[in-house]
Amino acid sequence: MKETFHAIGTELTSLERTIQGIKAKHLNTKKAKEEVRSFVYRYFSEWRVVLAAKLGQNGSLASLDSDLQDLLRCTQHRTLLTDYRKTLKAARASLSSLELQAVLPPAAPTLQPFEKQHQKILEILRQICPTAAISFEQGLSDLPNDRKSWRGTAVEFREALRESLDTLAPDDQVTQQPGFKLEPDAKGPTMKQKALFILRSRKLKDSQTKPLADAINIIEEAIGKFVRSVYSHSSAAVHSQVSREEAIRVRDYAALVLVELLEIKD
Repeated sequence: MKETFHAIGTELTSLERTIQGIKAKHLNTKKAKEEVRSFVYRYFSEWRVVLAAKLGQNGSLASLDSDLQDLLRCTQHRTLLTDYRKTLKAARASLSSLELQAVLPPAAPTLQPFEKQHQKILEILRQICPTAAISFEQGLSDLPNDRKSWRGTAVEFREALRESLDTLAPDDQVTQQPGFKLEPDAKGPTMKQKALFILRSRKLKDSQTKPLADAINIIEEAIGKFVRSVYSHSSAAVHSQVSREEAIRVRDYAALVLVELLEIKD
């Protein structure tokens, strides 16, 4: 495991040097962005697996996961170099903290923290879309706790579904299907259109796809209500309007769709 920490630290140093060598205000070079993306993907596909297996319950990977997810987001937009530096600095701090936790003795085994079906969803998402797995796991981890706001929890489940659909049904594949039309005011395929694209490619009948399409509509309606409330109420009012029960409702509908999309069998 020491070698894994060293490898991640070395790559962080390399990225920091790359960023330092750029004099522009934004990171626009394709080569530099690809270097960042390759590092993040290697972490989630290779190094994270090693750390999770060795650390067990000794340390949480959530902080480092979040930092590297933020780093990947930086490459998806025209981002200031200062934002890259800040995110790399945060990742370095998270890595150092995790390494300190790694020297602790093994913790006593604990029961599986999530329901069996939710655990299956997580296991598959970690393989095909790590960022979706992070969002889904964060939402599941939030629910047992006492929170002042559940809006973020509900959004995590929605984002897990959205990112899964983006991976399983890329925009260009969906828009190229015969008869495809954008929904009013939409700039690209909606979650519902992507889900139907996946399900119809499996030759499912409309009667089989309708329940999942309805579930996605319910999720979008719930999240839309939360988002709209941000602009029409004070912060405290927004928090009070989103209950734990509503967050659980979004979780259940997201899980319903993901189980079908990921072809999870009991």
